[in-house]
Amino acid sequence: MSSSIDRRAADLLLSVIETPDAVISGSVLDCYYGQISPVLKGAGILQPKDHSRAAVSLVDHEDEPVNLIWSPEHRAYGYFSPSAGWVNVPGNQLATYRVNFSMLLEQLFERLDFSPRTGPVELVPDLLWEIGDARLPGRSKRTSVWIGRRLGDPTIWRSFMDAARKRPARGLRVVLSFTPGNRLPTDVHLGHTLIAVRDVADHNGLAIVPELLAARVATGSQLNDDLITMAADGASLTVRGTRYAFSGSKQRAIIRQLYDAWKSGNPELLTAEVLESAGYSTSVNTLAKAFSGRPEWREFISEEHGRCWMFL
Repeated sequence: MSSSIDRRAADLLLSVIETPDAVISGSVLDCYYGQISPVLKGAGILQPKDHSRAAVSLVDHEDEPVNLIWSPEHRAYGYFSPSAGWVNVPGNQLATYRVNFSMLLEQLFERLDFSPRTGPVELVPDLLWEIGDARLPGRSKRTSVWIGRRLGDPTIWRSFMDAARKRPARGLRVVLSFTPGNRLPTDVHLGHTLIAVRDVADHNGLAIVPELLAARVATGSQLNDDLITMAADGASLTVRGTRYAFSGSKQRAIIRQLYDAWKSGNPELLTAEVLESAGYSTSVNTLAKAFSGRPEWREFISEEHGRCWMFL
């Protein structure tokens, strides 16, 4: 994002994005954020939407908004103040400003390499967008990137989960969230990793930093205090602070199945079904064969009597 968008402006913008309609009144914007307001307006990220009929008191130092009325005498909107009489409200403070998501997303992802760069596709109106496939540092394959807002709202979260099921990821999918990480649900759809925008943005603004994003993807999104966490593509698993990496796609498929079962509270799976789903031939009929040469898997996975499970 433009270098003129500093951290204070970014924090205000993130708070506006999380409001139901992504709007802020001109009076609040100018009265409480007078230094930041011109920056966001000048960048085109906040644009006038319509006119409000309420404003913050300009003379009584009250936090509560006051209703505005039209004065034929003054030919302006305003209100009556007990201490100052009639108060005109400047026209710019009557406006309601809305986040211009097209402009915001363009600047937010300006540092990432997308192919093709076709622009965002709205998956849930005004709430969830598919950005495209990004080349992240250190990863050989491009990664699907989505972004959403208000994902802490249960109804909106269900809409996101429905979209994820209808458009399954071919591999890993990164879902960036304007909602802070501590307010996000943890039951993320398999193959998706959820990362808060604040955690991978430039400290001077809101531009996503590719190296930070790649690092978060590699270590997994830890939105809670689980003792076992997994990168969404199954490439690594962290158990009690120890990270285990898996390079083969079939081993990753095993890890993903076992982790998903562990998260569900029903960790035991049939070994034969796990191996078949992972793409192994019938000659590989135990996890010991699947993880041949990798004895460390036994530190957190058990296999016994045709069943297998992840444990702490």
